[in-house]
Amino acid sequence: MSTDPNLFDVAVLGSGPGGYVAAIKAAQLGLNVAVIEKYSKFGGTCLHWGCIPTKALLFSAELYDKALKAKEFGVLCADVRFDFGLIKARKDRIVRKLATGTGFLMKKNRVTTFLGKGTITAPGTIRVDGEKPAEVKSRNIVVATGSEAALFPGLLADGKVILTNKEILDLEAVPRSLLVIGAGAVGIEFASIFARFGAEVTVVEMLPRILPLEDEDISEELHKLLAKRKIQLMTGTRLEDLSVQDGQAAATVQRPGGETRTLLAEKALIAVGRRAVVEGIGLEAVGVSTTRGRIPVGGHMETNVPGFFAIGDVVPTQQLAHVASHEGILVMRHLAGEHTLPLNYDQVPNCTYCSPEVASVGLSEEEARRRGHEVVTSRFPFAAIGKASILGENDGFVKLVCEKKYNQILGVHMIGPHVTELVAAATAAIGLEATAEDVSHIIHAHPTVSEAIMEAAEAIYGAAIHI
Repeated sequence: MSTDPNLFDVAVLGSGPGGYVAAIKAAQLGLNVAVIEKYSKFGGTCLHWGCIPTKALLFSAELYDKALKAKEFGVLCADVRFDFGLIKARKDRIVRKLATGTGFLMKKNRVTTFLGKGTITAPGTIRVDGEKPAEVKSRNIVVATGSEAALFPGLLADGKVILTNKEILDLEAVPRSLLVIGAGAVGIEFASIFARFGAEVTVVEMLPRILPLEDEDISEELHKLLAKRKIQLMTGTRLEDLSVQDGQAAATVQRPGGETRTLLAEKALIAVGRRAVVEGIGLEAVGVSTTRGRIPVGGHMETNVPGFFAIGDVVPTQQLAHVASHEGILVMRHLAGEHTLPLNYDQVPNCTYCSPEVASVGLSEEEARRRGHEVVTSRFPFAAIGKASILGENDGFVKLVCEKKYNQILGVHMIGPHVTELVAAATAAIGLEATAEDVSHIIHAHPTVSEAIMEAAEAIYGAAIHI
């Protein structure tokens, strides 16, 4: 710990789920830590324009959908409607509450905070430009500046008709039609939200399948189920042009085989990925390298320049909030002198909060084979799970990917009810190097949807009870 009160042990540039978690962990470990945040609130994209507000909207959409189907459960609801203004207000209250809580945690842990744009000007020095300009001196600097929506070259989002994940959260009403460009997690989640609220939704994806980072079986099943919900999914389709014409979005796309079509919608969402915020923060002043727009790091998140670290969306790892948090914790434990090991990115859970939910951890079947594993797989349907029938959510399945010799679990891939919660158990199993037999012997409560994992494990060696 620094004995100079004007010299911090570590300064964190950015207060998203990587930055603020890193700062609090540093304080817990006895380090004198500062956080520099360019916005007026802490929490970053995840809290204000990503994870939290989108899931609040998704939950309201789910409740509305359940209410429409209430008669199936013996509950009679008359005149089922939604008020999007109230839904948006609830979303905003949740964000404000959590932002206030993050600020409280900073104070509780004695993290020194600076509000304003931070720019690295020299080794160990960050200039803060804001209402109260300052110069922060620190032995170590952690870059946690996150990411923003990526756009195609020459394409501008006007914020009114052509939107990014930020502007779409501020819509005052549900659009009659929505064109979503990109079928990754962000695009699919917003498609799911607005389709449930009654918008006519079209999703355009250049790659051959939606959720292209997921196991192929999961992508195929989700495509089928979303199509049943009247979401038009145009895979293998390239966006040639997107503009505003007569107050609506007009997209020219090229379909497989070369057919060109024009798509019109009231609003368009650009969801083609995230661009790391690495420009304009002074990395070049100290020689921190970037490659393809991100910062290469070592096993302890160290950059090529001593005393500089990087975490979260700015480094070439999964752009997920929980990854950023654990990278931040790793850095601070390292700086505090603890023995640390690099993160195992094969054990990072991934979730898409559409309807039905998608979650996975570990290797896909394709990736396991690519790495040279002799693979055996199993699938167990939620239709055979009693709790899923009780919930009225029978779609989907659990898929296990195991290596053949010992049936060690390499990957768990799920689509169905509450799988974004179930994935924690799957992550633990993979982290503990469990075999399918190990999992099948663990007693799972009945009736629960978690039984699908147990039955999928039993199915690896042909012993599932309910299929």
